[in-house]
Amino acid sequence: MEERDFDYYEERARDVKFEDITSCNGNAEILQQLRDQDTSLNDIRITDDDWGNFIVEEGDDLGWLGYFIGKSKYVNELFIYTWEGGQNTEAFIDGIIRNQSIKSLTICTDLRGTSFQHLCPFFRNNNRLAQLELNFEVGLECAQSIAFVLDEGRCQSLTYLNLDGCNLGAEGFIGIATALRTYPHLSLLSLENDNIGLMGCIALGDSMRGWGESNLKTLDLDGNAIGDQGLQALATAMTNTSLEVLLLSNNLITGAGLRSMSEYFQSDSCCLETLNLYRNVFGDEGAVALAEGLMGNKSLCSLRFDPDESGITNAGWAAFSKLLCDPTSINSTYHSNHNIETIGDDEDDSTPLKIRQYLKLNANPHPAMNKILKSHPDLDMEPFFQWKLKLLPVVVNWFRSARSRLANDLGESIQRGSLPSRELSALYKFVRGMPAFAVTSYCQQLVMNAQAKRRRRRIDDELRRLEDERRRLDGERCKLDYDEEAAWVILGGRPKSEGEGSSDFVRGAKRRRQE
Repeated sequence: MEERDFDYYEERARDVKFEDITSCNGNAEILQQLRDQDTSLNDIRITDDDWGNFIVEEGDDLGWLGYFIGKSKYVNELFIYTWEGGQNTEAFIDGIIRNQSIKSLTICTDLRGTSFQHLCPFFRNNNRLAQLELNFEVGLECAQSIAFVLDEGRCQSLTYLNLDGCNLGAEGFIGIATALRTYPHLSLLSLENDNIGLMGCIALGDSMRGWGESNLKTLDLDGNAIGDQGLQALATAMTNTSLEVLLLSNNLITGAGLRSMSEYFQSDSCCLETLNLYRNVFGDEGAVALAEGLMGNKSLCSLRFDPDESGITNAGWAAFSKLLCDPTSINSTYHSNHNIETIGDDEDDSTPLKIRQYLKLNANPHPAMNKILKSHPDLDMEPFFQWKLKLLPVVVNWFRSARSRLANDLGESIQRGSLPSRELSALYKFVRGMPAFAVTSYCQQLVMNAQAKRRRRRIDDELRRLEDERRRLDGERCKLDYDEEAAWVILGGRPKSEGEGSSDFVRGAKRRRQE
């Protein structure tokens, strides 16, 4: 068959008959929709079964499909599951690298001799690509090509990179990890069953530290032969991330590796919500390391592993129990972990009943209050004596709040009816533990009441005195008003005007002198 390139398809695109270049009517319709820029065609699924909408069989010229995908403005997702029987795969690649609308690219089959490097223009020019998923054994040469494309393409829109099942190996992944130094914007990195080992973890850790602040939310490292040293290399780099989900199942992690996570768990930057450790035999040492590391952690909600395969005995479960509810004192119970809702497996009853009860309390409102009431039937008030009687109203309000908020599913261990008696017991302990303060407080209250009574009496006396003075002044004012009126009568009445009044006043005065 003659070699066909993009120009070949460009010259013949207008007049091509789709039934001549495809193996079935369905494939011909897909090409027709692509050429017509049909807005309803948003995804292309290339398969060899009915799941796809382009079913590859002998006689299909994939160059035409690649050409029309390259021209499309509306294809958002491209799935390549297989192309056995198809022809001109290199021309297909040459076509799709011109596309600028694809947001998600999934390749689950090898490129049949075509170097992955040929996709470099696609990554460089497509500013909408957000998701890349490769799921086939790539080999060292292809892994190096992937690293080259990621490094040269520097696709700033890419946020989801899934390389599950590629079996990259440490040597193949190191180059990819190095290329990822320019991808702090990734939100998901999935490397399940890629066997990256210690050297791969070191390379990935170096890249993560180079990110500064990153957007990474999910990191899937299941099935990668990661041991304690590999986890240590990663743990030191996680503080630079906003990681929420970390999957470490089916590895070689023991207690030593988990202890290296303590600093990350207790850092202010830790946002981790889910940690999976299935098929890791970390035993009691790992359980203790996790329990101690998670003390004070406010983010982790789910710690998943298989209780039957983890090697944990009663000693390890005791450490988890203390993490969830430390009964040594009320303060210790209050500062226990109230965030974790899963330890072990939700669908497995192998987690001890006591642990499951505490986890159930964490899933309810006000877990600290419920744990205090459950673990301290007789509340010890002595640690609070340092605040003297100032804390007494707080204790009363706390019990009042407990009566209204108590979880309904605490069973018979906490009865609502027992709260009043426990409240009285706590108050009694205050009085019994501080009798001098109680008596002093009572006497002080009596003195204060007497002083207040005397002050009220003095105020009442003063008010009465002021009222008498007011009445006296009102009487004097009335007398003065009367004398004034009498004086005007003697003088012949009030003057009508200033001049007239003055004249009459003079005449009246002369008359009185003559008389």
